[in-house]
Amino acid sequence: MKIQTAIDRVSLERMLEIGEAVCGISDIVEIGTSLIKDYGMQISVGTMRKRFPQMCILADIKTCDEGEYEFRKAYESGADIAVVMGFSSTSTIKACAAVAGEYGKEYLIDLLELPDERVRALADRFPEAIFGIHLPSDLQGEGLTELVLKKMKLLGGVHAVAAAGGVKPENLSFLKNAGVDIAIAGGAITGAGDIKAAADTFARTAARV
Repeated sequence: MKIQTAIDRVSLERMLEIGEAVCGISDIVEIGTSLIKDYGMQISVGTMRKRFPQMCILADIKTCDEGEYEFRKAYESGADIAVVMGFSSTSTIKACAAVAGEYGKEYLIDLLELPDERVRALADRFPEAIFGIHLPSDLQGEGLTELVLKKMKLLGGVHAVAAAGGVKPENLSFLKNAGVDIAIAGGAITGAGDIKAAADTFARTAARV
């Protein structure tokens, strides 16, 4: 199982400090939506790429239209993975998939609040994508277990599944056993007093579950 650290709602200086702390520990580092909105793609994603050239960076741009344009900007700014919302039109997701293929990059389809029939349709149409099971942050982590169990039944045969929302070291074993490939942690790492130690705890726990 891979660990993804989500960085959001901080200054650029703090973003780089967190990046320094988790670099080489977390498998993927996410530049969050608010951070991208605050500073723009080239400054947020681009700055992280310049500082950490070997880091796997996900740009959580939450594309829902203008898929080709936004995905090109994400990859050209240095992202390895970009995010499209599952409620977008199928044409938009196809455009994102095409750009990802052109650049030799990956993309994640965010399943936030999607009905089951749409999840299954997307899994059938875009099996090469990473599918993100996303518990809304406003739910404060309540209901992640139930959501993962429900959505995993619909995602057989896809390339990879990520889960976000209330992810902690103590539920990594459940997530792995459920079939989740990428565990996404935000505040549990970035809000810790010792960010490097928190990231290391996630990484060591993931390695042994």
